[in-house]
Amino acid sequence: MPIKHKTRSLFIIILSLIIIILAAFQWTKWREGTDQDDHLAVKQQIEIVHDSGKLKIKQTLQNLKNHTYLLKLPEAGVNFTFPHMEFWNETNKSIAVRDNTLTVEYEINTNPDNQAFLLENWMVQISGVEIVNTIVKISELTNMAGSWAAGAPMTYHEVLDQLQYYVFERKGVDIPLYWQKAPLFYTYIGEKIPLYTDRKTDQNLLTSSIDLGLKHDKEFPAVILTEQINPLQSVSLIIENPEIDQNVLSSIWVEQFLLSNSWAGKDEEKWVMNILAGIITEQPSTDEVKAKIYDELKNKLSNNEISIFISSILQSDQKITSLAEIDQLLGRLKGLKTSFFQDIAIEQTVSPLYFFTDEPIYVRNHKLENYRVYWMDDVYYFPIRPIIENLNYQFEQISEDEIFITNGKTTFRFYDNKDFFLINEEQYGLLTMREKLPYLKINNEFYIQKEFFRKVFRIEINHQNNQFFIR
Repeated sequence: MPIKHKTRSLFIIILSLIIIILAAFQWTKWREGTDQDDHLAVKQQIEIVHDSGKLKIKQTLQNLKNHTYLLKLPEAGVNFTFPHMEFWNETNKSIAVRDNTLTVEYEINTNPDNQAFLLENWMVQISGVEIVNTIVKISELTNMAGSWAAGAPMTYHEVLDQLQYYVFERKGVDIPLYWQKAPLFYTYIGEKIPLYTDRKTDQNLLTSSIDLGLKHDKEFPAVILTEQINPLQSVSLIIENPEIDQNVLSSIWVEQFLLSNSWAGKDEEKWVMNILAGIITEQPSTDEVKAKIYDELKNKLSNNEISIFISSILQSDQKITSLAEIDQLLGRLKGLKTSFFQDIAIEQTVSPLYFFTDEPIYVRNHKLENYRVYWMDDVYYFPIRPIIENLNYQFEQISEDEIFITNGKTTFRFYDNKDFFLINEEQYGLLTMREKLPYLKINNEFYIQKEFFRKVFRIEINHQNNQFFIR
């Protein structure tokens, strides 16, 4: 009986622990889900009154968690006030939120003599909170002949006797605002791209940009064509002169579209979006390095491969976070790998586009570590040095362009920049192999073509079960 009693007690204790652990796990997951839902649901509405050279702004964020937040106030703003000033800490610019809502009122002064002005970074920003939707409502009281535009679709516009009323809305928070005294006409290009212009515009504008099968849930940068202000390029708004070449405008627009919808990586790597925009619009960059990258991709990939590569980026629901991810998409075209974009970032020069596999290489049952087998023009290229040395040859690199190999009986000399090689100092031409290079030099290492390797060194190379066997 005592043993049974102990067993029963032990079972009850274990069962209780399991229940407690499961309950704690479910509570944690519920809290995480709740926090995430609250975080994703934050929206803001901004009301602006423009009157006599002054913007009076009321910004309201809803569905915040009751918490203390750090605020970043716009540099152009003045006279900041909160409904509950007792919750505002002027020293560290923090505010305690109650009732899940934050409201702040402030002003931005404008010069009434200006023909136009642009507002960027004009909102109050709240640290650690992602805003999923922004609505901006503008009441224009002063210049009834003027026009407002924004880096967002205009969802409503009404002209009354003493008032012009505008409503702009988009996902996220980045909405630059633009105003000019002259009228602006508003329309859509392809029912997707907001366009503001001060003259009649060709409706075929940006046709190449929107003819990409783009999903409607993407964010489409707005375009303003005007002579009243200097050009601007941002992920939500592009301002250009009406006389701009349409092909150039298309390339600019696509780059900003990609930055908005497809890129979440480092700023120092976002240059890759310029390359992709050029490929999409077939407009190579005027920058010499970027133009070389463009040419390398166009020369090494078929039109069908380029189409698949671009579609994999445009149609993805996830943003790209690194050059490594783009290389991964590029490598999938061949069922292989590449480090093309990563190498450019590291070496600061444009190397040829190579594809490779890092499948294991065995030479007489010895596994070579950390070596690649490259693939070019449907041919494999193997690293010469480690293979030769494991086949009991001696290897010596005479110079950057010459290597010497011997097994004591036979000698070989290969050159990177000549159309012949030497066996026992006797010259043999490579003219018959020009279409398929017999060897490559990558990062100062020589790689030899599979068939050439077999013929010259009389060895066998087999590819089985994702492994290479050389004997």
